[in-house]
Amino acid sequence: MKFSEVVGHSKIKQLLVDETKSNRISHAQMFLGQSGIGKLPLAIAFSQFLLCDNPTKNDACGECPSCTKVQHNVHPDLHFVFPVVNSKGVKSADDRRKDWNTFLEQNTYFNLTNWLQFTDEMGKSPQIGVEESRHILQKLSLKSFSGKYKIMIVWLPEKMNIAAANKLLKVLEEPPEQTLFFLVCDSIESILPTIISRTQIVKIPTLTNDDIIGYLKSHYQIDDSNAQTIANLAQGSLVEALNMIKGDKSQHIYFDLFVSLMRAAYAIDAIKLMEVAENLAAQEKENQKNFLLYGLHIFRESLMTNYLGKESDNLRIEEREFLKKFARFINNQNITLLSNEFNEAYYHLERNANPKILFTDLVIRLTKMIKKGV
Repeated sequence: MKFSEVVGHSKIKQLLVDETKSNRISHAQMFLGQSGIGKLPLAIAFSQFLLCDNPTKNDACGECPSCTKVQHNVHPDLHFVFPVVNSKGVKSADDRRKDWNTFLEQNTYFNLTNWLQFTDEMGKSPQIGVEESRHILQKLSLKSFSGKYKIMIVWLPEKMNIAAANKLLKVLEEPPEQTLFFLVCDSIESILPTIISRTQIVKIPTLTNDDIIGYLKSHYQIDDSNAQTIANLAQGSLVEALNMIKGDKSQHIYFDLFVSLMRAAYAIDAIKLMEVAENLAAQEKENQKNFLLYGLHIFRESLMTNYLGKESDNLRIEEREFLKKFARFINNQNITLLSNEFNEAYYHLERNANPKILFTDLVIRLTKMIKKGV
């Protein structure tokens, strides 16, 4: 992957290029940021730039033998470490390397959930174990094939168990010559502070709406209105936007369901509430998750409309008309309660909660919150 193929992040790309030109590349860098914003593609593109035989001023050539090997995930100097579900015959990333290569060929932007869905291991707990550390040491003990760098990309180092983390720490303290570590991280809370202190942190910002809209329109048959709505809901994550595309390209279904739900909750119409709950429970899982994200989006826009007193550019015409009447019901008395309920429902959906029970409980709770403070 070339830098030019990575969506957005022009400043980060230039930072990495400048690092290379000045020959001041830190041996361990942590690409830190929200899930789904393209940290792994950036790390791969940087690796290809460093390994390229004929790099241009700001990018890899994309045509030399080294570039071709990186693009096909077979370069002998580029290694990947990633979480796997420990099972019979699977103890480390090497045992899943064939699956990983196939997955990378099919997906440029993805998250851990996408990876577990691909391996048919949803609901299980993947980790980077101590066996992985042994493989890391073995690979780094070998001489560089190209005579350039040996690069180890660690995807989601926060999934390392303590034993693996301690072994990695020793390598970071005394790295082999011409060896680079790129740690691609969503969150640093569970990473050993001593590992963090030995890396150069590169904070990756979320993507802009324009970045996401441009990508969606160039890769999918989608109109401006839907692309804008999806970008708003994605909150800077291209992976979230792609998951919405896979779930449902039309956002109107979420608007209609949301309006029906809020009206029934306000009227405390039990029959209509149960109808909406059953409708939601019958949707595909991605549509259910997208609906909850959509609800959070409308709550935020309602609060802004309430307190700023102006229409948002992030809304379609029918949404603006709806908010003229609905926004006054969302205030500082209930916004936290509503947001928590929708976020909690999303959390439990991802962990395979029974959707009928989940949505029935949600719609009943809404009747108490929607009028709060009005």
